[in-house]
Amino acid sequence: MRIIVMMGFLGMCAWGAEETPPVEDMFLPNVKSAQKVMLSPVPSGISMAISSSSEDAQKHVLQGLNLIHGGWDFEAYRHFTEALKHDPECLMAHFGVTFCMLESDAAYLKARMAAAERALALIEEGMGTELERGYIYAMAKLLDEGPNSAADTFGLVAKKFPQDQQLKLFEAYFRRSGFDDYGSPKPEQETAQEILKSLMKSQPDSPLLMHSWLMIRAENLQMGDDLLMARKLCQLVPDYPPYLHLLGHYEWRCGNHREAATAFSRTGELYLAWMKNSSIGIADCPEWIRAEVYRAVALASSGDYDSALAVAKALAKVPIPPDRMKSPGARMMWWEAYTLETRLLLRRGRPGDVALAKASMPTKESVKAMTPVSKVAYFYQGLAMMMEGKTALAEKNLKRVEEIQQALAMHVQLMDPVRRDAAKLGEISHYVRAYTFMEIANLEYKGDVAMSKADAKSTAAYNWYSGARERQLLSSRMMPPISLLPMSVPLGRYYESKSNFDRAKEMYDEGLQYWPRDLSLLQAMKQLQITTKDVAGAAATEALIREVVGEK
Repeated sequence: MRIIVMMGFLGMCAWGAEETPPVEDMFLPNVKSAQKVMLSPVPSGISMAISSSSEDAQKHVLQGLNLIHGGWDFEAYRHFTEALKHDPECLMAHFGVTFCMLESDAAYLKARMAAAERALALIEEGMGTELERGYIYAMAKLLDEGPNSAADTFGLVAKKFPQDQQLKLFEAYFRRSGFDDYGSPKPEQETAQEILKSLMKSQPDSPLLMHSWLMIRAENLQMGDDLLMARKLCQLVPDYPPYLHLLGHYEWRCGNHREAATAFSRTGELYLAWMKNSSIGIADCPEWIRAEVYRAVALASSGDYDSALAVAKALAKVPIPPDRMKSPGARMMWWEAYTLETRLLLRRGRPGDVALAKASMPTKESVKAMTPVSKVAYFYQGLAMMMEGKTALAEKNLKRVEEIQQALAMHVQLMDPVRRDAAKLGEISHYVRAYTFMEIANLEYKGDVAMSKADAKSTAAYNWYSGARERQLLSSRMMPPISLLPMSVPLGRYYESKSNFDRAKEMYDEGLQYWPRDLSLLQAMKQLQITTKDVAGAAATEALIREVVGEK
């Protein structure tokens, strides 16, 4: 889901400029060379009168709107541009292009600006119905004042046009505000949920509404409450990749790791088929990369590291077209795919895994090619420091340990000013994840260093591990966590070193609330139960471990 809206975009795009951009400015070059988009069965539920001189344009706009609410913005964008080919003055097609281009990727800037400027120009010419102009007005409030103002405006327009269900969906979408640390919805989130509940009363089996509900609750701590709905959604609309990815996300967050891996595998297959049929490459399908990354994490979560690492290795070898180095797919590859094997090995933590993790990092030559168009090198540098630090710690090279400890802390500080440059390049969401990883890694390393000293029973290690755990928040955008080892594991082991076994168990239990049925937590819990001679508890945990890894 979007977590970044182009705040202040109104001034950037110069709405009401003297010269209206040509319609061609709304077409991404890579879309022009793709196969012609075809009308096909997609999740439906949106129907509204579209003002257009072309019946084909009307059909493509409606399909695009349904795809927006089905979670597939790029395919929706292709339908809106197809509508513009038939009718360059279709107002709702301009609305659709603007909405689909809301993500802050720099590659979309020209199309965003053109769609926004042309939409206002069309309104000035009297184009569109009053309802359609209401959509443009709400979009203008979004771009100028942000999501809350947009939600208010969509709500006001909905009161005037109560039969238009889509207005309520947009109001709920922009009204959502997430959940607190205990899993309770925040006030605006409650309002968004009530909007959808009122719609679902008369349409409980509407895939459109089910997907909207699941999307605004996709960062909830209590995912189990909606898991059956996610499964039902994919039964009602099978073989639709965004829904399957959503199901995989819910399965993983509920601790059903093998089921999640299956859902992500099917998601990837469907995206691959779509790319082939549409002549679209990975540069424009970051969703496929995201599904493969999540599949590898799900496999590792079930203990199948061999398969997980095989997925990561294969993914890292997928070539990026040299002329698409600024594409969304390229950024997903650099920040997520190219670091996936490293992060999986660091989670596994077997002897020799640090060396393997270091060897899996991108080469200096490949990093050099990325540097002009990305800030990902800062992430790679931080990862390299962390692995060198772990090596020094294992070798008990205390002088080097101290040097790395200082270097890591300084590197995290140096990464902070990079935030603005990352935003300009359109990779702020990736940067935020990487920055969070480095914060956690820095604190974890300080805790490891403290635990290695003679006074390991002091509170220093606790403070570092506790800080790392506090920063390990639930991931968003239906992505797996960037840091793959629950920080409740080292925190629990710290308490075990102090023979405070009750607190250690509390840490593992708490971790399992955020990482249900996580294998590393279950294995740590079992070892604790063995240590405390809790025979029954150890047997129960062992049975659960066997269930997670798929053993009978």
